Amino acid sequence: MNLKSIFNVKTLLVVGSLAAVIACKKTDTTSSEDPTSAISTSANDDNTADAAFMDLKEVTDQTGLESSVKGIDSTKYPCAKITTSVDTVLKTITATIDFGKENCLCKDLKNRRGKIQVKVSGNKNLAGSTVVYTTSDFYVNDNGVSGTKTVTVIDEHTFNIVVVNGKVTKADGGVITWNTNRTRKMTDGFLTPLDFTDDVFEISGTSYGTNAAGNTYKFTTITPLVKANGCQWIKSGKLKIERAGKLDATVDYGDGTCDDQGTVTVANTTKAITLKHWKL
Repeated sequence: MNLKSIFNVKTLLVVGSLAAVIACKKTDTTSSEDPTSAISTSANDDNTADAAFMDLKEVTDQTGLESSVKGIDSTKYPCAKITTSVDTVLKTITATIDFGKENCLCKDLKNRRGKIQVKVSGNKNLAGSTVVYTTSDFYVNDNGVSGTKTVTVIDEHTFNIVVVNGKVTKADGGVITWNTNRTRKMTDGFLTPLDFTDDVFEISGTSYGTNAAGNTYKFTTITPLVKANGCQWIKSGKLKIERAGKLDATVDYGDGTCDDQGTVTVANTTKAITLKHWKL
Protein backbone atom coordinates (compact mmCIF):
# COMPACT_ATOMS: atom_id res chain seq x y z
CA MET A 1 0.00 0.00 0.00
CA ASN A 2 1.35 3.45 -0.82
CA LEU A 3 0.14 6.98 -0.85
CA LYS A 4 -0.07 7.11 -4.62
CA SER A 5 -2.13 3.94 -4.75
CA ILE A 6 -4.57 5.25 -2.17
CA PHE A 7 -4.98 8.76 -3.48
CA ASN A 8 -4.32 9.81 -7.05
CA VAL A 9 -1.52 12.33 -6.78
CA LYS A 10 -2.61 14.05 -9.94
CA THR A 11 -6.20 14.66 -8.92
CA LEU A 12 -5.22 15.72 -5.40
CA LEU A 13 -2.74 18.26 -6.72
CA VAL A 14 -3.28 21.49 -4.87
CA VAL A 15 -3.69 24.08 -7.51
CA GLY A 16 -3.01 27.20 -5.72
CA SER A 17 -4.51 29.36 -3.03
CA LEU A 18 -8.23 30.09 -2.73
CA ALA A 19 -7.31 33.74 -2.46
CA ALA A 20 -4.20 33.59 -4.66
CA VAL A 21 -1.74 36.45 -4.16
CA ILE A 22 -2.70 39.93 -5.19
CA ALA A 23 0.15 42.37 -5.83
CA CYS A 24 -1.32 45.82 -6.17
CA LYS A 25 -0.14 49.35 -6.85
CA LYS A 26 -1.48 52.35 -4.94
CA THR A 27 -4.24 53.81 -7.09
CA ASP A 28 -6.71 55.35 -4.61
CA THR A 29 -5.60 58.94 -4.03
CA THR A 30 -8.79 60.02 -2.29
CA SER A 31 -8.39 57.89 0.85
CA SER A 32 -5.72 57.42 3.49
CA GLU A 33 -5.99 53.69 2.87
CA ASP A 34 -5.69 52.11 -0.54
CA PRO A 35 -8.27 49.29 -0.34
CA THR A 36 -6.50 47.16 -2.92
CA SER A 37 -3.23 47.43 -1.02
CA ALA A 38 -4.92 46.49 2.25
CA ILE A 39 -6.60 43.51 0.60
CA SER A 40 -3.24 42.49 -0.84
CA THR A 41 -1.75 42.16 2.65
CA SER A 42 -4.29 39.55 3.72
CA ALA A 43 -4.24 37.82 0.33
CA ASN A 44 -0.46 37.46 0.42
CA ASP A 45 -0.54 35.95 3.90
CA ASP A 46 -3.44 33.67 2.98
CA ASN A 47 -1.41 32.33 0.09
CA THR A 48 1.67 31.98 2.29
CA ALA A 49 -0.34 29.72 4.58
CA ASP A 50 -1.72 27.76 1.62
CA ALA A 51 1.79 27.24 0.26
CA ALA A 52 2.98 26.06 3.67
CA PHE A 53 0.30 23.38 3.94
CA MET A 54 0.77 22.44 0.30
CA ASP A 55 4.37 21.66 1.15
CA LEU A 56 3.24 18.89 3.51
CA LYS A 57 1.49 17.17 0.62
CA GLU A 58 4.35 17.73 -1.82
CA VAL A 59 6.76 15.97 0.51
CA THR A 60 4.54 13.03 1.43
CA ASP A 61 3.40 12.45 -2.16
CA GLN A 62 7.00 11.88 -3.15
CA THR A 63 8.21 9.65 -0.32
CA GLY A 64 7.62 6.38 -2.16
CA LEU A 65 5.92 4.81 0.88
CA GLU A 66 5.41 1.06 0.67
CA SER A 67 3.99 -1.38 3.21
CA SER A 68 7.10 -3.56 3.02
CA VAL A 69 9.75 -0.92 2.39
CA LYS A 70 10.71 2.06 4.54
CA GLY A 71 12.37 4.57 2.27
CA ILE A 72 12.39 8.05 0.87
CA ASP A 73 13.89 9.57 -2.26
CA SER A 74 17.33 10.50 -0.93
CA THR A 75 18.01 12.66 -3.98
CA LYS A 76 15.03 14.92 -3.35
CA TYR A 77 15.23 14.79 0.45
CA PRO A 78 18.81 13.88 1.44
CA CYS A 79 18.36 14.25 5.20
CA ALA A 80 14.90 12.77 5.66
CA LYS A 81 14.22 9.50 7.42
CA ILE A 82 10.89 7.73 7.33
CA THR A 83 9.08 5.29 9.59
CA THR A 84 5.79 3.63 8.66
CA SER A 85 3.11 1.47 10.18
CA VAL A 86 0.35 -0.30 8.25
CA ASP A 87 -2.98 -1.65 9.43
CA THR A 88 -4.16 -4.07 6.76
CA VAL A 89 -7.51 -4.59 8.46
CA LEU A 90 -8.45 -0.92 8.73
CA LYS A 91 -6.59 -0.15 5.49
CA THR A 92 -4.54 2.67 6.99
CA ILE A 93 -0.94 3.67 6.65
CA THR A 94 0.77 6.10 9.00
CA ALA A 95 4.15 7.56 8.18
CA THR A 96 6.47 10.01 9.91
CA ILE A 97 9.02 11.88 7.80
CA ASP A 98 11.82 13.30 9.95
CA PHE A 99 14.15 15.91 8.46
CA GLY A 100 16.14 16.26 11.67
CA LYS A 101 16.67 19.25 13.93
CA GLU A 102 18.92 21.20 11.55
CA ASN A 103 17.98 22.71 8.19
CA CYS A 104 18.30 20.25 5.31
CA LEU A 105 18.62 21.67 1.78
CA CYS A 106 16.37 19.65 -0.51
CA LYS A 107 16.40 19.29 -4.29
CA ASP A 108 13.66 21.90 -4.67
CA LEU A 109 16.05 24.34 -2.94
CA LYS A 110 13.88 24.56 0.18
CA ASN A 111 15.39 24.11 3.62
CA ARG A 112 13.35 21.82 5.87
CA ARG A 113 13.63 20.60 9.43
CA GLY A 114 11.29 18.85 11.86
CA LYS A 115 8.67 16.19 11.27
CA ILE A 116 5.57 15.57 9.14
CA GLN A 117 3.11 12.83 9.98
CA VAL A 118 0.60 11.62 7.41
CA LYS A 119 -2.16 9.09 7.98
CA VAL A 120 -4.06 7.64 5.02
CA SER A 121 -7.34 5.81 5.57
CA GLY A 122 -9.26 3.96 2.89
CA ASN A 123 -9.03 3.62 -0.86
CA LYS A 124 -8.89 6.41 -3.45
CA ASN A 125 -12.11 5.19 -5.05
CA LEU A 126 -14.05 5.16 -1.79
CA ALA A 127 -15.97 8.27 -0.76
CA GLY A 128 -15.09 9.28 2.78
CA SER A 129 -11.48 8.10 2.62
CA THR A 130 -9.05 10.58 4.14
CA VAL A 131 -5.48 11.79 4.32
CA VAL A 132 -4.57 13.66 7.52
CA TYR A 133 -1.38 15.74 7.82
CA THR A 134 0.12 17.02 11.08
CA THR A 135 3.53 18.45 12.00
CA SER A 136 6.00 18.57 14.86
CA ASP A 137 8.49 21.46 14.99
CA PHE A 138 8.35 21.59 11.19
CA TYR A 139 9.91 24.48 9.25
CA VAL A 140 10.17 25.32 5.55
CA ASN A 141 12.76 27.98 4.78
CA ASP A 142 12.59 28.86 8.51
CA ASN A 143 8.81 29.41 8.36
CA GLY A 144 7.20 27.38 11.16
CA VAL A 145 4.14 25.35 10.11
CA SER A 146 1.61 23.78 12.48
CA GLY A 147 -2.00 22.65 12.33
CA THR A 148 -4.05 19.77 10.92
CA LYS A 149 -4.89 19.33 7.24
CA THR A 150 -7.48 16.76 6.16
CA VAL A 151 -8.23 15.73 2.58
CA THR A 152 -11.47 13.77 2.15
CA VAL A 153 -12.60 11.99 -1.02
CA ILE A 154 -16.00 13.11 -2.29
CA ASP A 155 -15.75 11.21 -5.55
CA GLU A 156 -13.02 10.14 -7.98
CA HIS A 157 -12.26 13.70 -9.06
CA THR A 158 -13.57 15.82 -6.17
CA PHE A 159 -11.98 16.41 -2.78
CA ASN A 160 -12.72 18.43 0.34
CA ILE A 161 -9.71 20.22 1.85
CA VAL A 162 -9.92 21.34 5.50
CA VAL A 163 -7.20 23.01 7.57
CA VAL A 164 -7.90 23.54 11.28
CA ASN A 165 -5.80 25.72 13.60
CA GLY A 166 -3.29 26.41 10.88
CA LYS A 167 -0.40 28.61 11.93
CA VAL A 168 2.61 29.94 10.05
CA THR A 169 5.33 31.69 12.01
CA LYS A 170 7.00 33.73 9.28
CA ALA A 171 10.76 33.78 9.04
CA ASP A 172 10.68 37.53 8.38
CA GLY A 173 8.40 38.25 11.36
CA GLY A 174 4.74 37.91 12.27
CA VAL A 175 2.34 35.02 12.73
CA ILE A 176 -0.44 33.99 10.34
CA THR A 177 -3.41 32.02 11.66
CA TRP A 178 -5.35 30.16 9.00
CA ASN A 179 -8.37 27.90 8.57
CA THR A 180 -9.92 26.73 5.34
CA ASN A 181 -12.73 24.55 4.03
CA ARG A 182 -12.66 24.15 0.26
CA THR A 183 -13.75 21.80 -2.47
CA ARG A 184 -11.49 21.05 -5.44
CA LYS A 185 -13.00 19.41 -8.48
CA MET A 186 -10.96 18.26 -11.44
CA THR A 187 -12.87 19.25 -14.59
CA ASP A 188 -10.40 18.34 -17.33
CA GLY A 189 -7.25 16.26 -17.80
CA PHE A 190 -8.29 13.04 -16.06
CA LEU A 191 -8.26 11.13 -19.37
CA THR A 192 -4.49 11.74 -19.63
CA PRO A 193 -3.14 10.60 -16.24
CA LEU A 194 0.51 10.96 -17.24
CA ASP A 195 0.13 14.52 -18.51
CA PHE A 196 -0.25 17.09 -15.72
CA THR A 197 -0.21 20.12 -18.01
CA ASP A 198 -3.79 19.72 -19.25
CA ASP A 199 -5.33 19.41 -15.78
CA VAL A 200 -8.01 21.98 -14.88
CA PHE A 201 -9.61 22.48 -11.46
CA GLU A 202 -12.53 24.39 -9.96
CA ILE A 203 -12.04 25.64 -6.40
CA SER A 204 -14.80 26.81 -4.08
CA GLY A 205 -15.23 27.41 -0.37
CA THR A 206 -13.79 29.66 2.32
CA SER A 207 -10.58 30.55 4.10
CA TYR A 208 -10.16 32.87 7.05
CA GLY A 209 -7.76 33.92 9.76
CA THR A 210 -5.45 36.75 10.76
CA ASN A 211 -2.59 38.10 8.71
CA ALA A 212 0.88 38.74 10.09
CA ALA A 213 -0.18 42.27 11.04
CA GLY A 214 -2.94 40.86 13.25
CA ASN A 215 -5.85 41.87 11.00
CA THR A 216 -8.71 39.43 10.43
CA TYR A 217 -10.03 38.47 7.01
CA LYS A 218 -12.28 35.98 5.25
CA PHE A 219 -12.40 34.86 1.62
CA THR A 220 -15.51 33.23 0.12
CA THR A 221 -16.00 32.16 -3.49
CA ILE A 222 -18.83 33.85 -5.36
CA THR A 223 -18.18 31.80 -8.50
CA PRO A 224 -15.66 28.93 -8.52
CA LEU A 225 -12.05 29.81 -9.23
CA VAL A 226 -10.67 28.07 -12.32
CA LYS A 227 -7.02 27.01 -12.20
CA ALA A 228 -5.26 25.20 -15.04
CA ASN A 229 -1.88 23.59 -14.45
CA GLY A 230 -0.72 25.09 -17.72
CA CYS A 231 -1.22 28.61 -16.32
CA GLN A 232 0.44 30.01 -13.20
CA TRP A 233 -2.48 32.33 -12.42
CA ILE A 234 -6.14 31.74 -11.62
CA LYS A 235 -7.91 32.17 -14.96
CA SER A 236 -11.41 33.13 -13.83
CA GLY A 237 -13.77 33.24 -10.87
CA LYS A 238 -14.82 35.72 -8.19
CA LEU A 239 -14.14 36.06 -4.46
CA LYS A 240 -15.85 38.03 -1.73
CA ILE A 241 -13.33 39.47 0.74
CA GLU A 242 -14.41 40.49 4.24
CA ARG A 243 -12.21 42.46 6.67
CA ALA A 244 -13.12 43.54 10.19
CA GLY A 245 -14.24 47.14 10.25
CA LYS A 246 -13.80 47.59 6.50
CA LEU A 247 -16.04 47.49 3.46
CA ASP A 248 -16.42 44.12 1.76
CA ALA A 249 -14.71 43.75 -1.61
CA THR A 250 -14.91 41.54 -4.68
CA VAL A 251 -11.97 40.17 -6.64
CA ASP A 252 -12.63 39.18 -10.24
CA TYR A 253 -9.95 37.01 -11.87
CA GLY A 254 -11.08 37.60 -15.44
CA ASP A 255 -12.70 35.86 -18.37
CA GLY A 256 -10.55 32.73 -18.60
CA THR A 257 -7.48 34.23 -20.28
CA CYS A 258 -4.17 33.06 -18.83
CA ASP A 259 -2.75 36.36 -17.61
CA ASP A 260 -1.88 38.27 -14.44
CA GLN A 261 -4.72 40.78 -14.68
CA GLY A 262 -7.81 41.12 -12.49
CA THR A 263 -9.94 43.69 -10.70
CA VAL A 264 -10.90 44.61 -7.14
CA THR A 265 -14.25 46.29 -6.47
CA VAL A 266 -14.93 48.15 -3.22
CA ALA A 267 -18.33 49.85 -2.97
CA ASN A 268 -18.82 51.38 -6.44
CA THR A 269 -15.13 51.67 -7.26
CA THR A 270 -13.29 49.10 -9.38
CA LYS A 271 -9.52 49.06 -9.69
CA ALA A 272 -7.30 47.00 -11.98
CA ILE A 273 -4.78 44.78 -10.19
CA THR A 274 -1.80 42.69 -11.13
CA LEU A 275 -1.69 39.13 -9.78
CA LYS A 276 1.39 37.21 -8.83
CA HIS A 277 2.12 33.67 -7.75
CA TRP A 278 4.07 33.23 -4.54
CA LYS A 279 5.49 30.14 -2.93
CA LEU A 280 6.86 29.52 0.53
